[in-house]
This record gives sequence, C-alpha cells and structure tokens, in this order.
Amino acid sequence: MEQELQQCISLDGNSLTTADLVSLGKGLVKIKFTPEAEESIKWSREVVDDIIAQNKVVYGINTGFGKHADKVISKEKLKELQEKLVFSSAAGVGNPLSPERTRMLLALRINVLAKGHSGISLETLHAMIEAFNASCLSFVPEKGTVGASGDLAPLSHLALGLMGEGQMWSPKTGWGEAKSVLEAHGLKPLSLKAKEGLALINGTQMITSLGAEAVERALAIARQADIIAALTLEVLKGTTKAFHSDIHAVRPHPGQNLVAWRFRSVLDSDVFCSEITEKHRPKQRVQDAYSLRCSPQVHGVANDTIAFVKNIISTEMNSATDNPLVFPERGLIISGGNFHGEYPAKALDYLAIGVHELACISERRIERLCNPSLSELPAFLVNEGGLNSGFMIAHCTAAALVSENKVLCHPSSVDSLSTSAATEDHVSMGGWAARKALRVVEHVEQVLAIELLAACQALEFHRPLKTTPPLEEVHQLMRSVVRPWDSDRFMNPDIEASHKLLREEKVWEAVHPYMEQYRERHGPNPSEQGEDMSQLFCSK
Repeated sequence: MEQELQQCISLDGNSLTTADLVSLGKGLVKIKFTPEAEESIKWSREVVDDIIAQNKVVYGINTGFGKHADKVISKEKLKELQEKLVFSSAAGVGNPLSPERTRMLLALRINVLAKGHSGISLETLHAMIEAFNASCLSFVPEKGTVGASGDLAPLSHLALGLMGEGQMWSPKTGWGEAKSVLEAHGLKPLSLKAKEGLALINGTQMITSLGAEAVERALAIARQADIIAALTLEVLKGTTKAFHSDIHAVRPHPGQNLVAWRFRSVLDSDVFCSEITEKHRPKQRVQDAYSLRCSPQVHGVANDTIAFVKNIISTEMNSATDNPLVFPERGLIISGGNFHGEYPAKALDYLAIGVHELACISERRIERLCNPSLSELPAFLVNEGGLNSGFMIAHCTAAALVSENKVLCHPSSVDSLSTSAATEDHVSMGGWAARKALRVVEHVEQVLAIELLAACQALEFHRPLKTTPPLEEVHQLMRSVVRPWDSDRFMNPDIEASHKLLREEKVWEAVHPYMEQYRERHGPNPSEQGEDMSQLFCSK
C-alpha cells in the first residue's frame, strides 16, 4: 500500500530539480501548475488555434511528419493525424520502465510542457496531472529511442496509455487495459487536438528522467565512498598525511579538496581520536599505495564530473525540447532541433566514466583488505582459513562488476545511425547512454557495499582498540544489519543489506553530525568557501 500523498510540487517548466524529480518518482508527492504556467500554456494554445482558424500551413499542426513534412492535412483529419502519429510511434520493445521511472518520465514531460512553448491545451495537461496524481502509469518499454527526434517511442507509449490504449498500471488496479485503469480512477482518456500528439512525444524526457536518477544516485554513493575509503585506510593502518590541507590547496580542484576534507573530518585528528592510529603511529608508513593515498584525487574528479553532469541534466529538465516551438509573445511557430538528445547523452556517458572510477579504486582497496601480505590481517578477513573462505569470492564479485563497467563505459553517444529516410541523419543514442549510466552507478554501489562490509569486518581484528567516533558509528550501523563474519555463511544477504544502507544514504546520515562538529572547529575547505554548505552536507 503506498503512503498517502501529502506534499505538492508546483511545476512551472523552469525550476524542477533532479532531487524533486526523484521524489516525484516515489509516488509520495502530487503536482500542480503555477498560475503563471497556466497562463503561458493557454497563450501558447491560442496561437495554434489561430493558425487552424486562418488555414495557415504549419509543420506539426496540419502537415505530415519527418519525410512527409510537405504533405498538407485537411482540417477534418487533424485529430486523426495526431492519433496516428502516437500509434505508429509506439514501437518500443523490452521490459517496461518501473512505476518509479514511469512517474518520473510523466512528471518531467508535464514540466517541460508547462513552459508554454508546445501549443498543448491546458485541458489536456490537467488530465495528465490527474493521471499522475492517481499513479495511472502507461506501459513504457525501455528500448526503442535513438534520442532524436527526442525519445519518440517511449513518449508515444506514455501518451498511448493516457489515450486509453494499450496497458496501464496503478496501485489500485495493477496492470490492465488502459481505458479500464483510467475508469477505475474516474478519469477519461485523452482526446487529442491539433498538434497535441506531437507535443506529447517529441522531447528528451526519457534520457533526462533516467539521467536525473543516475545523477542523484551518483551523488549519494560518491560522498559515501569517501567514508568507506577512510574506514579502509584506518583498518589498514594507513597514514593521514596524504590528506593534509596544504597538499590539496596547491591543486585547488573543488572535488579533490572536498574529498580530502571529508577524510580529515572522520579520521584521527584533534577533534576525533583513534586508538588504532595512536597505537601504530610509531610504525606508521611514510606513504601508502595509490588506492589509499590518491583517493582525494580519484574520488575528487568523480565528484566534479557529477556536478558538471547535474548542471546539464538540470538545464535539460527545464527546457523546451519539442518541435516546432510556439512563441506566443510574437505569435510565431518555429521549427528547430531542440529535441536532439546530444547534451544529456554526452553528459551521461561522461557520468558513467567518472563514477566508474569509484568502483575501480574500491576494488583495489578490497584486494588490500583481503590479501594478508598487504593487510597484516587474516587472509580474506576470516579465522580458520581453509575451512573458511571469508571474503574470497566477494572480492571476485567486485572484480566482475568493475570489469563489466569497463564495457558499459564505452560511450554510446559516439555512435549515430541515420533514420527517417535520412531526414534524421544524426542521432544521439541517448536512451542507451542513460540506461547504462544507471547500470554503472548500481555496480559502483554494489562494489562499495562489498568494501564497506570488508572494512567493518577488518575492524573486528583490531578490537579492543577503537577507531574515531564517526567511523565507530559506521561500524555500529553495519552491525545493526550484518553480524561479524565469524564463520562462512550465505554471503549474498550481507551484500544486499550493505547495498541497502548505501541506497538509503544511512552511512552518510551516520557521519554527518560528526562532520558538522569537525567543521565547527576547522571550518570548510577552501573550495567550499562561499558555497551553500547545505548542498554539501545534507543527506537529501
């Protein structure tokens, strides 16, 4: 049973954030339009109605599409024209998007239409909002878009269900015929007016909505990766010298300085003491292996990559990306190419490459934890080796995920295939860029979940010594869901439990109060000066 909807987000086509969109996907927030958006929508529709009344010929309103753009359609067939466009374009294949991702897709399409440059009627958009708020969600296959002209196939499937055709799902009815699902919620199928079919299906919202989820998950795992790496450094008796602020101040990349600050905030310092560090200080190494020493540099560029991609995706989420576009203040309709998905496609390929490195370096740290010649701990972090195998195959799983990511990180946006009889002769392949970016992020989460498990297990071999309070908090969090590895048992549930902690950002929540204490003593790092600190430290 889904939780009761309690909040409402007002859409204006200009200010939706990636975090907002992910929240909308969870089905706990309703949507409505701002008054300004409703006025823009009505004004835009008046331009379309005037063109029809004056019998002007304008692409997308009373012409064919693509190669058929020179075919003029009579006024009495304009409704049929729009319906047939949706029917023929609903040609996707594969598994349907999850309810969460379909909600995000629907919400984002409504948001960009709220800008008032698409010529869709307010009546149609209100019906779409009613469907969203009731979680009446179309069957949208995940495959079939080349990312120009926008995400035609998935958006056509989205529109098809709203028109009462095909399959639809809601929490109340489950899967069923779309018309029946709508009727169960007291809703009527959309009846398309001139230009409305094109307005519903022409845009980059499939790429962008999946991209928004990838960005938010990447943000969450990137900051938790710093905590996990710090715990690994601690249990391997590493030195904290490599995180000294002077080192990073002379290479002032924002991400690098932020990560180094995070390491300092949870490791041994004048704020938080570690008995493990204190005991081994006399024998502390001059420097550690790169997977430990260079974490700020490697994690840092991942953070900067995420920030860059988030900016691209946020702009795309609030952009008019269909064609033609209506400019009601001048009474113009202009054909262009804003539907081309190259921006989000390139950005999401970049995201996959940047975030993957968090898993790549994490796998190397897992190796150091499991290898007794490197860790000075029991082999594979378990007693009675031979009888017990410990983390031997968990490390193999991490290696397998990292290897799979290497293939997934090949950019899809370097490919293009001509479509639509060579009128659409360059495309972005952004749909695959978005889907594989999400797979890469999930693999990164899983590899770091294994490192977190291994680092917490390694800490058991240092007892009764304690690490710093923030890292003890992480260990206590893990032990609330996974007991110590005293003897071999079914490993997968432990990995899943650790992954769940990271997906829910529990590790970040556990250390956040301690970071605040450290910040009160030492302040933010130089790269954070003047920034909104809530964006860096709040968990949601």
